[in-house]
Amino acid sequence: MQRRAFLLSMAAGAAALRCARPMASSSPVSSRRAGPRVVVLDWGLAETLLALGIIPAGIAEIDDYNANVVTPRIPRGVSDVGLRLAPSLEWLAQLAPDFILINSSQESQRPMLERIAPVRAFAIYTDAGSPYPRSQEVTRELGGLCGCETAAETLIADTAQTLDKNRVRLATTGARPLYVIRFFDGRHIGVYGAHSLFQHVLDAQGLVNAWHGPTDYWGIGVAPLEALAVTPEAQLLYFEPLPGGVADKLASNRLWRALPPVASGRVGALPPFWGFGMLPSARRFSDALTQALLAGAAPMGAARS
Repeated sequence: MQRRAFLLSMAAGAAALRCARPMASSSPVSSRRAGPRVVVLDWGLAETLLALGIIPAGIAEIDDYNANVVTPRIPRGVSDVGLRLAPSLEWLAQLAPDFILINSSQESQRPMLERIAPVRAFAIYTDAGSPYPRSQEVTRELGGLCGCETAAETLIADTAQTLDKNRVRLATTGARPLYVIRFFDGRHIGVYGAHSLFQHVLDAQGLVNAWHGPTDYWGIGVAPLEALAVTPEAQLLYFEPLPGGVADKLASNRLWRALPPVASGRVGALPPFWGFGMLPSARRFSDALTQALLAGAAPMGAARS
């Protein structure tokens, strides 16, 4: 129930879709071609298309995307088609897309969506637990679908280079084992581990994840605060923003203040991130993580408000 609540909480004319300069890369695309008109109901697919320089006709929950995924931003003129799990069928029909793009966990919507346009489903987070290599494969599939193969290869290469660059930057820091968490409330957390995109970034940068407990399909382990005492030498990074009231609860929580990373001031904040993204999220997380570790966790007895 806590995970379900978390996922739910994370939760104008249309522009023509076309290939342009990749939004997340300094390398130009050599050609400019018209592509199919698409609507996207998954944020990982949406961030990837935008990073390729592709502007969808519609995206689900645009305001929440901009708050959680943050970048690439969705340009003005892209239509908000409603909820990711319950889009406006009437609005979708008016947009008249060539394709509707979903992730594999949204397959239950296929029958109703196919009344409007052909549906393409992409599996990124699967039981195999390899979202990073799957993101590379799906990026190539999107590039082929939209005629942006060069931009897709550029995004794949640039992301790998970012992870390599940051691994070198951190190589001599002697980084501690690291907890990467998200607060659900004042006593329960989600810890990113095996099967998560963030785990791949940690591995690629030579960092040790302090969390060895179980994780779900999305790479998250749900745990009480005291689980963070298992690796006392660890450093702790948490994602902002904190849920309402959590900062005050932590400030007065003796258990939280007694946790070894907290008591020793090895706690720091990371900016907002979408935990179920693709290559753009991996690259942005790599940079934010590296910056936080090079700067050192800000000393704090409790999470800041």
